[in-house]
Amino acid sequence: MKKLLIALLVLVVLVIGLVVAAVVIGASQIDRIAKEVIERGGTYAMQVDTTVEGVDIQLMSGNATITGLNIANPAGFDTAHFMKLGSSSASVDLNSVNTDKIIFPEIKLSGIDVILDKGGNPSNYNTILNSLKRFESGEKTPHDSSEPGKSVIIRSLVIEDVNVRLANMPGVSLAVGDVAVNIPQIELQNIGEKQSMKPADVINLVVKTVLAAAVEAGGGIIPGDVLGDLTSGLNSLESLQDLGITAVGDIGKAIEEQLGGLSEQMDDLKQVGDDLKKQAEDAAKSVEDTANKVKDLFGGGKKDDEP
Repeated sequence: MKKLLIALLVLVVLVIGLVVAAVVIGASQIDRIAKEVIERGGTYAMQVDTTVEGVDIQLMSGNATITGLNIANPAGFDTAHFMKLGSSSASVDLNSVNTDKIIFPEIKLSGIDVILDKGGNPSNYNTILNSLKRFESGEKTPHDSSEPGKSVIIRSLVIEDVNVRLANMPGVSLAVGDVAVNIPQIELQNIGEKQSMKPADVINLVVKTVLAAAVEAGGGIIPGDVLGDLTSGLNSLESLQDLGITAVGDIGKAIEEQLGGLSEQMDDLKQVGDDLKKQAEDAAKSVEDTANKVKDLFGGGKKDDEP
């Protein structure tokens, strides 16, 4: 009897050990797979190297973190990167992990660093925007492969503390280490609810949202030709409204306020000579175009009676 009890105890210990080992091995595999999916998704969408230092998914708590997400510059640029993520956190619905759509109640991305580098032709931001346009149109390039990963639903995506820096821009005195524009927070909701989205789609969404917010916050700081390039590129991409995504808060409010302020200045400038008047009108039209294009991206650029 004693030997039987000892044998059962040994068996229980072995079973517990195997379960623990399976959980540990399974967790490490999940982390590795998630890391590969993010890297392949970003590279697929933007046609530049996208790397991640590590992914840590806690199976018991349903929490996850990503560290060291880096979106490289296109070839020919010597600045450190195009976009880099400081830190992130996410909550995962564990019941969805083994389904076709993984549900994230919340994802938070913090400390994003963006370098807009005009030191090439095209610039790094135009090159990225052109890649996103090809990605959204489904056009294949020699670097494309089958887009990996399950579909995802993100109830709330919070992007906070975004710093935009400028590099190799004639007439701009800022050093590349200087922050030109800071964007405190952007929140998007209902991602993947209306239209199926995979990791590459989410990375595409984050990049174009950050660039659109940079346009909104960069009036008077980012050079006008750069704002024009950004808004032109963004205007060729899908709007959040088309994707069924809600932007919390009025994303276009700052631009509209700038437009209102410029309109008031116009009343005074119209009393000046014809040349200055024409310059003022052109400036107002440029700001208005910028406002409308950014509002189009976020689904607010059309009037109610427009189709």
